[in-house]
Order: sequence, then C-alpha cells, then structure tokens
Amino acid sequence: MERQEIYDRISAAKTALIPTHADGATVDTETPEDAARQYEKTVRNLFGTDPATGKLIAPSDPALVIAAVQTAGTVATLRKRARSLRYAALKALSALLKLADRAQRAGNWHEVERIVSLNSFHVFTVLAQMMPTDYRQGWEPIRRRHGKKSSLLKLPKDWRKQMADEVHGQFRIPAIVALLTGCRPAELEKGVLIERVGDHLYATIHGAKVTDKAGQEQRRFRIADHPVTNLLIGIMTISDETRDAMTVKVECGNSVTTHLRSVGKKLWPKRKETITIYTARHAMAADCKAAIHDGADPDMVSQVLGHVVDKTASYYGARFQSGGISVAPTDVVVPKAIKQKVRERNHQRAVERGLLKDRRRVHAIP
Repeated sequence: MERQEIYDRISAAKTALIPTHADGATVDTETPEDAARQYEKTVRNLFGTDPATGKLIAPSDPALVIAAVQTAGTVATLRKRARSLRYAALKALSALLKLADRAQRAGNWHEVERIVSLNSFHVFTVLAQMMPTDYRQGWEPIRRRHGKKSSLLKLPKDWRKQMADEVHGQFRIPAIVALLTGCRPAELEKGVLIERVGDHLYATIHGAKVTDKAGQEQRRFRIADHPVTNLLIGIMTISDETRDAMTVKVECGNSVTTHLRSVGKKLWPKRKETITIYTARHAMAADCKAAIHDGADPDMVSQVLGHVVDKTASYYGARFQSGGISVAPTDVVVPKAIKQKVRERNHQRAVERGLLKDRRRVHAIP
C-alpha cells in the first residue's frame, strides 16, 4: 500500500471522529454507564461473539452491518441500533488510530499499514460517519398489528355482564366460563371443570401449550364473586346433574371466540376492536395485576393464566385496563413454581446500580 493511501485512510478515520451533527456522540462525549451497556449489548446482538473467547466478532463489510440495522421494525429500534453502532465504531476506530499513531512514531510503517488495511478499520470508518437518518434511506417500518390488549379499550365496566346476558345457545355456558376464568379456546376443548363448594365456584383448567419447560398442566382457583358468577350458579342449579359440578367442553374453542365476536358487534357496532376469548384473558390479567397492586400474590397473573415464567405476564392486559367488578380469583393452586426471570433481572440491575445489596431471597417450594 502506498504511503499516501495510508495517510488518506488515517485522515478519513480522524475526520469520522469529528462530530458533524448534534445527534452524533463522539469519543470525547461522556456516555452514562447504563447507556454504554445497552449500546454494547445491541452491538453484540448485531455482530455476534466468538463462542470460544466471548469477544465481539469484527465486522468485515459495512453493507452487511447496514442491512442488519435495517431489519428493525420500528423507527425507535432503528435509531437505537444506529446510535449503538456509532458509539461502538467511534470507540473502536479511536483505539485503532492510537495504535497506528504509536506505530508511526516508532517508525514501524509495516504495522501502520497492517492496521489501516484491516477490514474492520474501513468498516468502523464508514459506520462512525453514519447517523440514524442515513439508515432510514430505503428503509420502511413494519406495519404493526394491533395487539389483543387493544380490544379492552373503552369497554363499559359491566361488559362481561352485558355479554353474558346476550350469549345464547350451545356456546352460552362456555362463553360465560371463558369470561370468568380467562381460559384459552384450546382449554375449553379439553374441558373446564366447574365445582360448587358452598356459595362459591371453583374452576379446574387443564392447560394448553404445556411442555417440559412451559405451561402449567392444570390450575385450580376459586372464581371471583361477580354478577356473571351468580348467573352461572343459577344455570347450574336448574339441573340436579349440574348442581354441584359440571365439565364445560366444546369441540372447537374458536367457535366460542367467533360467537363472542358476533355478540360484541351486536352490542357495540361502532367499536373497531373485536371481542374474543382472548379479550377475556387479557381482562383477567388486568384484574389480577390490579389485585397484585393491592397486595395479592405477585405471581397471580402467571398462575391464573397457566404460565411458569413471570415474563409472559407482561404480554397481557395492564393494571390500568382493569375496570368494573374484578374477576381476579383467589385460592389459586398450580403444580409448578413460577420462574422469576423478570424479578431476578430487575434485582440484578438494582444491585449493579448500587440501589440494593445482593441478598437473594430463597423460597422453599413445598
């Protein structure tokens, strides 16, 4: 490589370190530790790490890196990746320039040439100059589907009672059970046992989506006192065969969802969001989260929905979406303890930030 070409590459790299935009972090900018950790984590996910050493795999082609950034589905994710890459590129490029400068002062031009000839030197020079707006050229965000949580928006507080009064025919009892328990369509296909003990009803649900690492094989809880619960008790007492217990089962759980959707359209024709069994499931989660806020078992959501990891609770209805008379049950019994992924992660973050001492609580499982 000609010496002039070496000078040109070094000059281009030094120019890349100079901020040209208000949004451009530089090597002279002090980055908060939390932000730096997030940047590094994002870059590791994009570049990958060597399984043997755990070190970051140096990129060999800027086009591949840019393409990886542009797989982001939202502007926020794209911007996060772009800023993370710029931070990593500035840091790496600065380190390489220091090595090259040291070799140049020592008169070791072979070492200078080796450094500036590295693919990573070129890649970091390109990435250091790129801003989030540059990555948006030719990029289109993924159009998001509305989550099932959105079906809870602006429902009247007594929506369960209104729907329970409106459902008729073969899907009446399964729909009522779904509204009260938050069970899945597939769990209605397996059969939900409803038992009457005194003035209360208990539900036993055989879980769907059960594997060695996921899902509760069954869950049992006392159904909350609710106008719809009273309606179900009234239905059970009509016949001696169902007075104390009955198994609610359907051939196709999605048929119940279709029926609930049609009932919802009839009751609220101007609503854009449809109401399904999963609306009831999200509403159950919202009521459980409200109950947790008031002092209930922190694992209630996972237990009632049939999960074994607390993280999945975040995918379901939020506490602020709880309204009207709650259907959060009591006396919940599940065979598997809930894995505390989120709680452990939050605890560790608090320890790292110096907010807590690392005193892990050990719970004995009976």
